[in-house]
Amino acid sequence: MTTYDAQHIKRLEGLEAIRRLPGMYIGNNSLWGMHHLLMEPIDNAVDEILNGHGNTIRVTLHADGSASVQDNARGIPVAYKTDAKMSALTEVLTVLHAGGKFRSEGEQDAYLSGSGGLHGIGVKATNAFSEWLVVEVRRHGVIFRQRFEAGGRPVTGVEIVEPGSGQVVGEIDAGTDLVLAKELLTGLKVNGRAMPVQSDSNLGTGTTIHFRPHRPWFDPEMDWPQPDKNVPWEFNRLATRLEQVAHLHPGVRIELRDERGPKKEHQKRVFHSQKGLLDYIASLTEGLETLHKPIHFKGSNEDSSITIEVVMQYAGDETTLYAFVNSIPTPLGGTAVSGFQAGLTKAVNQFGADKKLLKDGNVRGDDLLLGLTAIVNVTMTKTPQFSSQTKESLTTSEAQGVATSVTYEHLLAYLNKNIPAGKVIVNQAKAAAQGREAAKAARQLVIRKSALEVSELPGKLADVARGLPVEQTILFIVEGDSAGGSCKQGRDRRHHAILPIRGKTLNIERANLTKILNNAEIKAIISAIGAGMGADFNLDNMRYGGVGILTDSDVDGFHIRTLLHTLFWRYMRPMVLAGRLYIAVAPLYQLRRGKEMRYAYFDEERDDILARWGDKEGVTIQRYKGLGEMNPEQLRETVFALEDQAPNPVLNRHMLRVTVDDVPGAGHLMSTVMGAAVKPRKAWLLRRWAGETAGWDADKENGTGLQGETDDDA
Repeated sequence: MTTYDAQHIKRLEGLEAIRRLPGMYIGNNSLWGMHHLLMEPIDNAVDEILNGHGNTIRVTLHADGSASVQDNARGIPVAYKTDAKMSALTEVLTVLHAGGKFRSEGEQDAYLSGSGGLHGIGVKATNAFSEWLVVEVRRHGVIFRQRFEAGGRPVTGVEIVEPGSGQVVGEIDAGTDLVLAKELLTGLKVNGRAMPVQSDSNLGTGTTIHFRPHRPWFDPEMDWPQPDKNVPWEFNRLATRLEQVAHLHPGVRIELRDERGPKKEHQKRVFHSQKGLLDYIASLTEGLETLHKPIHFKGSNEDSSITIEVVMQYAGDETTLYAFVNSIPTPLGGTAVSGFQAGLTKAVNQFGADKKLLKDGNVRGDDLLLGLTAIVNVTMTKTPQFSSQTKESLTTSEAQGVATSVTYEHLLAYLNKNIPAGKVIVNQAKAAAQGREAAKAARQLVIRKSALEVSELPGKLADVARGLPVEQTILFIVEGDSAGGSCKQGRDRRHHAILPIRGKTLNIERANLTKILNNAEIKAIISAIGAGMGADFNLDNMRYGGVGILTDSDVDGFHIRTLLHTLFWRYMRPMVLAGRLYIAVAPLYQLRRGKEMRYAYFDEERDDILARWGDKEGVTIQRYKGLGEMNPEQLRETVFALEDQAPNPVLNRHMLRVTVDDVPGAGHLMSTVMGAAVKPRKAWLLRRWAGETAGWDADKENGTGLQGETDDDA
C-alpha cells in the first residue's frame, strides 16, 4: 500500500521541468527532439522576419558538434527588469512562460503579424538540454553576451562587449544604466560613475544562439557515437526544413553550413525563393507527371485574423500534403487541413454535378487525395492553439470553417473558369475509386487462393515459444538460409522469431498487386506477421511486438533492406508509423588481444578500441563480410543480446528503430528512388551527390528560384 502525503508534492526548479518532460516540450529526447532544439531559435528568427525585421538567417553546424543560429533582426531586449531582478535576456533564456509574444490588453504588441511563439518556452528548451549555450545580442552598436552551462545555469552575467576591442566593459545589472545617443551606446553609468564605451554604428542588430546538446539528457538508446566529439545533426533533415522556410517567406535568405569533418567534406546550402509556394510545389512535383498547372488561392475570414493560402496540383500517385501555421510545420495537420479536405471534396463534387460528370454519385474525400500534392499555409493574428508545445497539429476550431469556405469558394471558381483542369481532377478521383475497388477485389481473390488463408505458417519460420507478452517478441527477417541457420541457433526462443528469405525480394513499387501477392517471399512475410496488408492491415493483429531487418553490411544487404522498407511502407505503413520496424545492426569487427575480446560496429569504434589497448602486439582483427561468418554464440552476444534491466529486453542498443518525421516527404522519396521513372531518380541522386560535396544550384537546374549556392572553400 502506498502513501500520498505533502512531501510527495514536488516543485521542479528552473528548466528541470523541460528535461523531465521532453515529450511535452520537444517531442521526445531522441533524434527528433534534438533537432527541435535547433528549430526553436530558427523559428524565433522567422517570427522576427514575419514582422518585418531582418531578412537573413545563418545556421552553422560547427566542428565540435555545437550549432548556432544567427539572424539580423532586432535582437533580444537586454535591459535590466526590476520586477524580475535580472536582464530581459536572462529572463528569456531561463524563466518559463516569459517572452515577447504574449498579448496584453491596451498595450502595443511587439509582434503584430502571426507568430509561432505561444507558450514562452522556445529557446528555454534549447537551453535546458544544452551542455552549454552562449547568446550574443547586437544592439546599440555593441554586443551583449551571456553564457549558460549544465542545462541553463548562468555562469556569467549579461556582459557588454565592445565590438572593436572585444573587451568586456560592463554588465547589465541593477546598478548599471545605459547612456544612449541616437540608439548607440556611448557610455555606462555604473553606480553613478560614468565611463565611455566605443560602439560601432555599422555593427547592425540581431541575435546569435550557439549551443551544444548534452548527451546524458537524451535517450541512451539513441545512436550517438563518440558524444565528446560528435553530435548527430542531420544536414539533409535541416536542409528540408530550411527549404520550407525559404518558400514560405519569399525574399528571405537562409544559409546552412556544415563545418564538421575534413574541410573537403564541408557543405553549404543557401535557400532563397522568389515565388514562394509556387516554387515549393514545383520542387515537390519535380520529375512527376503533372495533370494540370498548379492551383493557387488565398482567402481570409471577416476580420482577417485567419488567412488560408493553398497551392495544389495532381502529380504522380502519392499523397503529399504539407501544412504550416505561422511558418511552423504541423505534420499531423489539424483543423485547417481537415477544413481544406472538406472544401476540396465539396468543390469537386459541386463542379462534377454541374458539368454532369458524376453519374454514380459523389466522389469520396480519400479518393481525391490520391496523387494530390498540396501546401496549406495558415497565418493567424490571434493566438493559434496546438496539440502540444511541439505544435504538431493545429486545434483552433475556427480555422476549420475558414479553410473549408476559402477552399470551396476559390477552388470552385477556378474549376468553373478552367473546365479542362476540373475534368482532369474529377477523372482522377473516379480512377482512384476504381483502383481502390479493384485492389480490394484482387486482395480478396489472391488471399482466398494463397497461403495467407492457410492456418500453417511459412515452413522456414522459426517461431517464438509463446508464453511471453507479444510486446517482448520480435520477428527477424534474415538474409539467406545460411545466416538464418546461425540466427536460429543464436536466438532466444522466448523472444526471437527467425524468417530467412532468399536473396532480393520483389520491388513492389514497380509491380502490380497480383504479382506482389503471388511472390513466395512476400507471402511468407505477410503470413508470419499475421496482420494482413494494405487497407486490410490491422496493427493489433501483429503476431510480434516488432519486425527487425537483419542483412549483411554490404551493397546487396542494403538493397535488400531498402526493398523491405518499400514493402512495409506501402503495405504495412501503420507498423512503421507506430515505431515497430527496426534495423538490426550486426558488428563489423571482432578484436582479440589475449583473452580480451571486443566487438566494433563501425570503423571509428574499432580505432577507439585499438587506441585504448595501445600496444597492438598480439591483436587480431576479424572483419565480418556477412552474417554467415558469425557463429551462433557471436550472434547471441551481439544481435540477440537481451537487455535484462530494460522494459523491453529484446530492444538492445543495436536495434535501430525506424522513425518517420515527414510522412509526405517519405512517400515522395520512396516513389522517386524505387519507382520506374528514371529521370526523377537520376535528378535526386545528382542533387544528393552535389549536396554531400559542395551544394547545388536548383535555380539553374529547374528554374524554381530556390538557390543552393556552392561554397568556394568547401
